[in-house]
Amino acid sequence: MAKEHVLDPSPQTVHWGYIGGPQRPALTVDPGDLLTLRSVSGDPADPVPEDWISEPLKTIHAEVRDKGPGVHILTGPVWVNGAEPGDTLAVTIGPIRPTAPYGFNYMGPTSGLFREEPEVAETAVIAYDEERQNGFLGRIKVPLRPFFGIVGVAPPESWGRISSVIPGRYGGNMDNKELIEGTTLYLPVLRDGALFYAGDGHGAQGDGEVNVTAIETSLEGRFEFGLIKGTGQRWPYAKRGSLLISMGFDEDLTAALKDSVRQMMELLEDGYGFSAMEAYRVCSLAADFRITQVVNGVKGVHGMLDTSVIAEEGA
Repeated sequence: MAKEHVLDPSPQTVHWGYIGGPQRPALTVDPGDLLTLRSVSGDPADPVPEDWISEPLKTIHAEVRDKGPGVHILTGPVWVNGAEPGDTLAVTIGPIRPTAPYGFNYMGPTSGLFREEPEVAETAVIAYDEERQNGFLGRIKVPLRPFFGIVGVAPPESWGRISSVIPGRYGGNMDNKELIEGTTLYLPVLRDGALFYAGDGHGAQGDGEVNVTAIETSLEGRFEFGLIKGTGQRWPYAKRGSLLISMGFDEDLTAALKDSVRQMMELLEDGYGFSAMEAYRVCSLAADFRITQVVNGVKGVHGMLDTSVIAEEGA
């Protein structure tokens, strides 16, 4: 029988600014189990009303001293029984909701697409309506579409600690706005137990995330874990209904695009029986390739293909 688990953020259940290295699991689950995971985002020094700031956020800022080179507070890691290198962790994403009444958008010098703008750091606080369906900033009303900017597994322990900013084979800071409720994310297991984590909650984000942040916010999300043995998968990808989502990552945006197209071709070859050239043609005729983000050092491109265009073989 599947078990229900809850993982709240605390000084004992988060890691700040890094992924990987020696880590003690915050929780152990079995394949098929369900997890409600909560994350925090922000700083108690942000210019918001005192009663908006959660106690877990205050406590984590006050007590956590072991920090990596990144900026994200990540909840986890979660050990998945039976997961071994070479397997695939299939993470089905359930409902996601903001747990704070606000989010924020930070931009500053040396960050974002235009690294010389602005000349000084600016943080905009974005208040939500009572139903937490929209965020308001001056004349702007942004419908919330929450997702976790960081979802991933641990890299091999031999890699040591890696900044939470950099996405890679392990997933991590992908900032992919398509990882919403109803999506299954397929992650290559690179270490015993997988060591799953999530954080960097976003209330909404545009593709590209060009000024360096989205609507950063605290979130609660529900995840179901599946384990597929011996796949040899190398890079993350996702599915939602008939939608197939490939991903590419590289410091060079063109290389990231090529990686995303190549992965989509391979998914079509392996899952639908196309030849390489047929898959290449499908990518050009029916897939969209979008800039995921350009601000994490390693850039991202995700491909989106509605596979309902593919007829059953022999139809």
